[in-house]
Amino acid sequence: MTELSRRSLLKALGWATGGIIVFGGAGGARAFPTFPYRGAPTPEDAAVWLSLRPGGEIEVFSPRAEFGQGIAVALRQIVSEETGVGLEFVRCRLPGTGMIRPARATVGSDSIKDFGPLLAQAAAALAAAMRARAATLIGVPAESLTPSGDGFKAASGATVTLSRLAKGKPLIIDEQAVATAEPHSLRPGRAHTVVGQAQPTDDIDAIVTATRPIYADDIRLPDMVHGAAIRPELVGGRIEAADDTACRAVPGYLGLHRDGDFIAVLAERRGALRPALAALEVTTRGDGKVDDATIAAALDVDAALAGGALEHVLESDDMDPAADYDVDLTLDVPMAGHVPMEPRTAVARFRDDGKLEIWTGTQDAFFARAVVADELHLDEDDVVVHGLRTGGAFGGKTLCTVELEAARLARAAGRPVKVQWSRRDEFAGNFQRQPSRHRIRARLAPDGGIDAWWHAFRAGHVIFTSAALGPILQFATSFVPDMGSKRGALPPYRARRKRIEFEDVRLPVPTGPWRGLGAGPNSWAIETAIDALARQANRDPLAFRVGAIAADQPRLAAVLRQVATLSNWSDRRPDAGRGYGVACGVYKGMSYAAVVAEVAMADGDAPRVSGLWCAHDCGLVINPDQVRAQIEGNLVWGLGMALHERLEVRDGRIQADSHADYPLPRFSDVPAIDIALIGQEHVSSGAGETAIVAASAAITNAISALTGTTITRLPYRG
Repeated sequence: MTELSRRSLLKALGWATGGIIVFGGAGGARAFPTFPYRGAPTPEDAAVWLSLRPGGEIEVFSPRAEFGQGIAVALRQIVSEETGVGLEFVRCRLPGTGMIRPARATVGSDSIKDFGPLLAQAAAALAAAMRARAATLIGVPAESLTPSGDGFKAASGATVTLSRLAKGKPLIIDEQAVATAEPHSLRPGRAHTVVGQAQPTDDIDAIVTATRPIYADDIRLPDMVHGAAIRPELVGGRIEAADDTACRAVPGYLGLHRDGDFIAVLAERRGALRPALAALEVTTRGDGKVDDATIAAALDVDAALAGGALEHVLESDDMDPAADYDVDLTLDVPMAGHVPMEPRTAVARFRDDGKLEIWTGTQDAFFARAVVADELHLDEDDVVVHGLRTGGAFGGKTLCTVELEAARLARAAGRPVKVQWSRRDEFAGNFQRQPSRHRIRARLAPDGGIDAWWHAFRAGHVIFTSAALGPILQFATSFVPDMGSKRGALPPYRARRKRIEFEDVRLPVPTGPWRGLGAGPNSWAIETAIDALARQANRDPLAFRVGAIAADQPRLAAVLRQVATLSNWSDRRPDAGRGYGVACGVYKGMSYAAVVAEVAMADGDAPRVSGLWCAHDCGLVINPDQVRAQIEGNLVWGLGMALHERLEVRDGRIQADSHADYPLPRFSDVPAIDIALIGQEHVSSGAGETAIVAASAAITNAISALTGTTITRLPYRG
């Protein structure tokens, strides 16, 4: 039974007014960013983000985690554009929790949308302060000065450099200056010099050469030892006993640490951990009955519908189950893993002054600080979390897991400790993408539009997940619709009548955020049914979509038309062994994507995606190369979702132990990709997960165009 301290419970119950803070769970408390509980960033926050340093550089403290999306260089571009300072004189730093005010978790593709405009304001305030100081130094009116890249220049030719402006100490700005500043750099439609221009990724040299520490595994501290937590092999299992007698023969083995449900081994060297773990005798309690069939039964949407309306109704038009429908589909999406390149890693040490330092790659350093402080009964001011560059996250590094393990072991050992999860830990110790089952019934109208649309589904939890909530909070949130599970369930198409209902189901396997939350699975189901409707109407699937799109979605229609041009859709017709599919979608009501897929498949062979075209509208783009890279990543994720990824459970055990056991797209599976970025006249929105709403369905729709059969189960197996 999970135990909750009174303090944890009171914090946790704050979800109703601000967000879930800290939860108890097996093996230690975990944190989970369910709501933007810290609120939107403010001028007071932004005043801390920027300063002119004594060396003559503008330093940006990034309030966003950097895990490959390129936010660091994008923030530098905004500052460079706003101040007129050359990009080479602007550097971005990933700060520790003691260096900036608490910032929201890096999730949801909100970095540029929510933080970019305020950073531009701060940069405008800093530019004004620098200009005023330069005017004083030169003795001319401030408005007569122009930026010169590395300082300011007067009409007379006199200049003042950034280092001279700093005068040996930082130039900082205050909240009032930020609040009253009027930035220009992110205005859509204006001429930009740095914004909108491709720039290389920050730290690319260190990423390639490993010449300086930028990831948690790069951290080496004096007297550091290594640790590994012991986890039950069975889903929902519990370790009853651990005997390390045989481990003591392993050179470098230091001992076994147990604190309640938390059990771990320590070793002088990382290389000693594996033989020690192999020698450890563990007794686990668990019934081993959880498997794919158990999960499928829990998601049986037809059985749930037989009992009446599902728990959460998003669109409430009445529908007759016995009526005739042109399309009646049951669609299945399995569990999937996050599979980051970098397994989660943390280094922890207690300093001589009693303060705890943690180095980690996380999507939310402030959550990690709160959880560790709560569990170790420390003041938050006595815990500093250094958020480092992260080698892939995809929603999977929102919980506080490895950070707490490292902190506990550092306290027990009295020495700095590094903990790095194994690939097995990543699969079995993490939460998974929620599986779901959908029932979609739809009927065509006499005019060729959509007369009726009925979408019912059951899915695992995404936000109110058992990976983060103990039993008390699971019960407390059981009446609230899971926002992550329902994301993307509202179709962007007109229909005379709509009914959309769902239930979030507590599954025996922990589920949680996976790239795009519910947007990928829900959009795949919707776009599969729309394609089936188009075939039933004997209509071109792209033209059918354009005609059915709701009047308030002109940007979605625009990406469809653009992808038609980009892919030369009008000349694409299925032939022997080659088919074409299309899909589109809206991400979080703010960004738009349409994808065309070309799939080659000979008789008896597995399908191969040979081409992907994507039109993408996320508003004003700061760094187009980085956005294209994010889109490419989403398209490959869609390919994996359509043809490869499935995390199996048999005999109570997650079956994957390594990347070799989990079917992922390989480089050889990646097709030619062509991307068009449109919508630059709009304000910036989110790029990160947008294309996933269309990628997988475009691929399975292409297979359907070839076979004449609607694909109703992922991944496609023929």
